[in-house]
Amino acid sequence: MKHLSLKPALLSLALSLCSGSAFATQASWTTLGGGDATDWGMDTSVVCGTDPGGAFLWTASLGQQSLGGGEAVAVSSSGSVVFGNIQDLAGNSVAGLWSASSGWTSLGGVGGSSGTSISSAYAMSGDGTVATGLAWVNAGTAGAFRWTPAAGMVLLPQAGAGSSRGNAVSEDGSLIGGWEESASGTRRAAIWDGSPGPTFILTTPSDSVGAGEVWGFSESNQFAVGSRQGQGFVWDAVGGATLTGTLPSTDIFRTGSANAVSDDGQVVVGWYRVSFPFDVRATIWTPEAGIQELRDVLIAAGATGVPNLRTAVAVSADGSRILAHDGFDWGIADLGTGGATSSFCYGDGSGSACPCGNNGAAGAGCANGTGQGASLSRAGTASASSSSVVLQATGLVPNQPGLYFQGLNAINSGGGNAFGDGLRCAGGGVVRLQVRTADASGSSNTTSDIAVRGSVSSGDLRRYQLWYRDPLSSPCGSGFNLSNGVEITWGA
Repeated sequence: MKHLSLKPALLSLALSLCSGSAFATQASWTTLGGGDATDWGMDTSVVCGTDPGGAFLWTASLGQQSLGGGEAVAVSSSGSVVFGNIQDLAGNSVAGLWSASSGWTSLGGVGGSSGTSISSAYAMSGDGTVATGLAWVNAGTAGAFRWTPAAGMVLLPQAGAGSSRGNAVSEDGSLIGGWEESASGTRRAAIWDGSPGPTFILTTPSDSVGAGEVWGFSESNQFAVGSRQGQGFVWDAVGGATLTGTLPSTDIFRTGSANAVSDDGQVVVGWYRVSFPFDVRATIWTPEAGIQELRDVLIAAGATGVPNLRTAVAVSADGSRILAHDGFDWGIADLGTGGATSSFCYGDGSGSACPCGNNGAAGAGCANGTGQGASLSRAGTASASSSSVVLQATGLVPNQPGLYFQGLNAINSGGGNAFGDGLRCAGGGVVRLQVRTADASGSSNTTSDIAVRGSVSSGDLRRYQLWYRDPLSSPCGSGFNLSNGVEITWGA
């Protein structure tokens, strides 16, 4: 075993992470592709970004695939929809959506332009039905927009007449974060929640402007993160804003931002520019240890081969995994906290054949009567002693019941076997966890304690799947189908 001499601050972080969201195993860094990663799906099994060839989509089953287009900024949890920036047929720069069936489609604008720019993409909800960014009203003024399939691109309401931009969308699509200019042109951190106007979250009795920008939300919608006064912040409605601090630097152009936050608000990731213009460091913040370089934290916790990471883009809901890049390649940092999760057994044609050729979307199960496959993912902390794990499924048949279940084994070496209209992925020592009915949008999730129902202990590897009804339009005629599989290695 290699013994490490930790700086006091790093030791404090290691100890703090070893209590509560504990280091269950040694930390690690895994390089997975080239270019800059920009977003991932909720269970971290799909990633999008931009490399020298343009936009890319990475899945655990197929690796990194080129999508063409200009750049990708966001991906749906299932990997079926990517949001990014492209050129339209007239050569203008516009926000666009990609899907495997349609390729890139322009979302247009709101009637204005600035040069050849009409609109810019910034963020999207987990199901791919809500997107935001910036749309030009005229050559000098731009507005934050909310795009949905039903309404198209609509400008968000503003408190004033200046410009605004949407930088972030919550996982469920109910919140948009970004900024709106004050009368003096200062960017004010703003959240749009469907009210007649934005909420400026950083204003106080002594600060009527509330300068800053919102760049991300926790999956629970409780916390928001962003930039203020040259550093990151984490905010919630009860506690207000906490600045995440600065790395050591004497450069007058030093600055930084927070990009993402864990569900409990205890892990915040982002970047800090130590020296202008290129010395940028990926960062991690916890309340106990403050801000640290992510690379230093990983190495102190036993990770090897960690490059000089420049930006931490996203963090998993339990704070254990971080998407980051060094400007050349991207990968995933695992802090060794809260258990590990991965998806397997896809009905997208990458593994075992679906029963009647009914392939689903990338990373999902075999297609059901709606034309899509069910996608299963995990949120929350996989701690055997204090679990907050929620199994979540999308792409189901609306208003039909399904059984969430646990198994010991990955069937057919993880490829699954044909069963009904889908693939049976999990088996052996099966435990029925909970029956849940999909809502009108075809989504459902567990509400019971998965660790208790499954009788798991620290170190246990368990597989999970959803078996659901499809009685009216079953593609293969069996009347039922299954999601992809998810496996969890439970932490302490």
